Amino acid sequence: MLEKIIEHWLDNATERTFEKPFCYMLSAEGHTIIHLTRHGPQEKGRDIITINPDGIPCAFQLKTGKISLTAWRNGIESQTSALVNLRIRHPSINSSKHHESYLVTNGNIEEEASDEIDLRNQTWESQNQSYLKLKTMVRGELFKKAKKLGTDLWPSELTDIRTLLEMFLENGEGILPKQKLSSLFESIFQLDNESAPSHNKCKRTIASAGLLCAIAVSSYSDKDNHVAEIEAWSLYIAYVLALVERWNLPENIYNNVVFEIAEQSIYNSLANLCDEIKERDHLIEGDLFSDSYVYRVRITWLLGLMSIYALWRHSKEEPTSEIDAFLSEFCKEKQHLLELWGEAAIPQFLAFLWYFRRINATKRPTILLHHLISTICEKNGPNSRPFLANPYYEADDILPHILAPILGPDEDPLEETFKGSSYTLEGLVHLFVRTPWKQTMKHLWPGVSKLASITYKPDNPWDFYRWMNKNEGKRYDVYPKPMQEWDDLKALSLESEGACIPPTIKEHPILLLLFLCVYPHRMNAEIMRWLDTQMKSIPRP
Repeated sequence: MLEKIIEHWLDNATERTFEKPFCYMLSAEGHTIIHLTRHGPQEKGRDIITINPDGIPCAFQLKTGKISLTAWRNGIESQTSALVNLRIRHPSINSSKHHESYLVTNGNIEEEASDEIDLRNQTWESQNQSYLKLKTMVRGELFKKAKKLGTDLWPSELTDIRTLLEMFLENGEGILPKQKLSSLFESIFQLDNESAPSHNKCKRTIASAGLLCAIAVSSYSDKDNHVAEIEAWSLYIAYVLALVERWNLPENIYNNVVFEIAEQSIYNSLANLCDEIKERDHLIEGDLFSDSYVYRVRITWLLGLMSIYALWRHSKEEPTSEIDAFLSEFCKEKQHLLELWGEAAIPQFLAFLWYFRRINATKRPTILLHHLISTICEKNGPNSRPFLANPYYEADDILPHILAPILGPDEDPLEETFKGSSYTLEGLVHLFVRTPWKQTMKHLWPGVSKLASITYKPDNPWDFYRWMNKNEGKRYDVYPKPMQEWDDLKALSLESEGACIPPTIKEHPILLLLFLCVYPHRMNAEIMRWLDTQMKSIPRP
């Protein structure tokens, strides 16, 4: 069954959907991934750049389907000419050493086109330029690579294979089923095993899971569902880091596949999402009436993602361009549409807040923080009628219940009321206390003191990265004092060690912020304080 899924995926893959799986195949063979292109004009025929196990730079041009003589002469020939002839310019590549060049297709190369490639290679050799050569990889070779990497490491249980098949057959237009994808990762990474696997086994498992992830979400990639891709690769990174924490793996086991393939894939997807927003006249999905109920929820998520992209660009010290101007304008223009539909939206609000305070020097970022605190106190107070669901409830879980007064009776009402507690209020209060608005905090405190602050802490560092923990962990419910000394509250709010954050992600604050947007139930006050400090240290353009 797994072989059939691989075969079907390979036959129907586009350049975008087999680019990342091909990277994981190369990684499993010892290649270090240096660059993934966004398929812009600057790529010069190179979709992927690597360094092979012998230290030789390699450049790959990916195509789909059968390459005929006509297709070869109508574009591919000129692209591969640039691929072979132009030296690679990259800080990680020694440009004095000529690279190997590969034309890769998930189809086959017809005999006439193959003869043209051979003739060109012979010409270079006759001109004493044997270092110029175009090599090829076709469908059969790719299938062998994928099969070799995947089938002996992937889940063999029928339920897991069915889950993979269900994801593969999704239409790709909806919300990513994170529970399904995480269950596949659980079956691959086997985090509850007692005996430690070898480093080589871990390395192959990580690469195999990357291939599985790409195949599982290929329908979303086909539909340019960038949000689903971002969430999927965030889940993948989380489970890789869980494996790293579980077995204390060295960086050379995981660094390349996490921070050169998956991280770059997320960054590229954020850039592609930004381009799509720029090009669209509106952000409505479907008809105006039916979409009006979820429009603000979608805009809130987009504002969070675009804020993360902007912060990420700043942290990478990307040259200032029209992209930054667009991101700033988009966030300023759409800020009034932010919707606090549940506590799972708080990480999205914080991403926006941390970017917004960089582009708006007024009191408005602090006013937004005040609004979040007062809304939680109002909706989850002991006598409240509306509610904010806790961060274990996602938008598609909770919206039918919120909209019941508009759409009709709630046929399956929630058992939880959410009254008298909050998972995020404590952290928001600490961030507000970091501002000079002491008197305003005094007015907020009576409402704050009526809600228990809930904090969940996993038993093990690796459990932090799991979508749902089999280990129970510990839950702490703490009521603030009715009267709180300002100096004590100030001292606590300034603490920013982030001791509960696993060290594997502490070096990547932007990834942690994105992780919390995907895993809002891992947010707590300690993490919020640490991230607030880290966001302030990002260089300004």
